[in-house]
Amino acid sequence: MKKINWDYLQNLALILVVITLPMPKYSLNSQALIVLIAVSLFSRGFSNKIANLKQKRFQFFSVSIWFLMFIIGLTYSDSLDIGFKNIVKNLPLLAIPLVIFSQEISLKKLEYILKWFSIAVICCAIFALIKASYFTYMGFGNYFYNQNLALLLNIHTTYYALFCVIVILTNMYLIVLDKSKRLHWVCVLFLLFFLYLLSSRMSIFALGIGTLPILYNKYGKKALTSIPIISLLTFGFLFTPNFQKRENGQEDFGINTPTLSTRILHWQAVIDAVEETNIYFGVGSGTDKKHVYTAYNEFNFVEGVKHKYNAHNQFLEYYIYFGLMAIIVWFFCFWVWIKKIFNDYYAYQFSVFIVLICFMLTESILERQNGIVIFALLLSLILNWNFKKNEAYK
Repeated sequence: MKKINWDYLQNLALILVVITLPMPKYSLNSQALIVLIAVSLFSRGFSNKIANLKQKRFQFFSVSIWFLMFIIGLTYSDSLDIGFKNIVKNLPLLAIPLVIFSQEISLKKLEYILKWFSIAVICCAIFALIKASYFTYMGFGNYFYNQNLALLLNIHTTYYALFCVIVILTNMYLIVLDKSKRLHWVCVLFLLFFLYLLSSRMSIFALGIGTLPILYNKYGKKALTSIPIISLLTFGFLFTPNFQKRENGQEDFGINTPTLSTRILHWQAVIDAVEETNIYFGVGSGTDKKHVYTAYNEFNFVEGVKHKYNAHNQFLEYYIYFGLMAIIVWFFCFWVWIKKIFNDYYAYQFSVFIVLICFMLTESILERQNGIVIFALLLSLILNWNFKKNEAYK
């Protein structure tokens, strides 16, 4: 009887996770995660897995620690029901690192995972454009814009813009390595056009900064001369019609969109709300955030109260849950990530790290499954990637 190739099944399950990530329904990705966990549990070689986890315990803990924080935060929460829901929602922060850090990640495997993620993101974008073309042709309105396009993707613009930026940087890196330049340039140009339609300001800003490590790795100090060009292209993008339309805060379907000025209201209100409750430990993982909405009201932030907006900043979002303890944990995470990245200084690592941090500055990306999974997946991969001297992927 032929033996089961558990390594192959585990790789296949991991590919299913990245393929279903940009797809419309969370349930598909949740089912893929369940398959990944099940295969990992039944696969053999537990001694090797434990050895790998021990060797990379700090990297593993720097990603999974937030799941532990939600468990601790449950002990002093007002609502156990909300707390348990948050724990279940954040389960990928434990499961994904546990699977990835228990194995070896080679260059070939990393490229394979990123390739399938790129294919999935591009295919979903093409499908959304086909639907947008049909609806526009039928006179149902303009779906080639921001949240209107997101309705067809069934994913918030922030998360899909993050997916697009990661895929663009991946393809740019492969272009620098002289790998199938024509195909990768087509992918880059197509996704740049799609980012224009999504009109996510942070995606353009993050892409501009994330490109610099890649160029520096290839051209050294000469890459610094590209900063003015990248800056001009970035600001030029922001002054295009779709981005200016978003800045005005209105969409064709009468939906108010957040503007740059509303971010300050978010942050001021959140800081005041936490200071008035428990600045040291926050209000726990089971908070209904009513104190935050009350603060929104005091700042006359009507849209925030009406739509129950989150903090639109991941660091402040966890500040709501865990207070100053969250800041201490973030310092630990940054220490581990920066130490790993700068010890190796592999440009792709650095670029992904920059992009994630940029998005976390203006968005609470760990409030939805898309953000939690991409955060856990990317960080686990780049922190666990086993570098070889003979590998050119730098």
